[in-house]
Amino acid sequence: MRSNPRVLLSLATLCVGLGQSSAADATTFELGGGVGADFNAGADTLLVLEFDDGDTQDIKAGNGLSLFVAGGGIFFDHQPHQLETVLSLGVKFSTMQPTTNADLTFTRFPVELLAFYRNPDWFFRVGGGVTTHLGNSLTGSGDLSGLDADLDSSLGGIVQADFILSGWFIGMRYTALSYTVDGGDEALSANSLGVGIGYMHQFTNE
Repeated sequence: MRSNPRVLLSLATLCVGLGQSSAADATTFELGGGVGADFNAGADTLLVLEFDDGDTQDIKAGNGLSLFVAGGGIFFDHQPHQLETVLSLGVKFSTMQPTTNADLTFTRFPVELLAFYRNPDWFFRVGGGVTTHLGNSLTGSGDLSGLDADLDSSLGGIVQADFILSGWFIGMRYTALSYTVDGGDEALSANSLGVGIGYMHQFTNE
């Protein structure tokens, strides 16, 4: 008769242990987006513009402002060492200095798949992944109306580090990427060093 309490206690302890393990291994899904700015880091010059006052402007393959939406998951949530994966879709664009007789737009649609080591106790994540750019076009209007070029993107790589807090992130990244002019075979460097900020809403089970 005295063995029953010990059996019940063992079962209760096992149930508590399973509950703790389930919470520790929880996965949190997230959705959000952000903005970023990329700057030349060895990118090639696509075009040199000359103005009437003698000034010039280089249009670089890596420069641009970006907007993106993203979704992902945080694995091993509620633990200090976590794995985060993020898939993002965005639009990246750059232009020329304002003039009265011409305009230029360089538009790209980046697709990125990233994985991070995440430590919320120390408020950081670091990782990287792959990217490619779709629908890349360099088009002009006005005096530049004859400019219309399509670029094909290679599969590139990203290294990124962010400060994280309550769903917000802000950090830096390096992108290694190249383009080729549609129908050509010469690779053009589009490498860039960027900064970004964004927010990911986390759908917790708590």
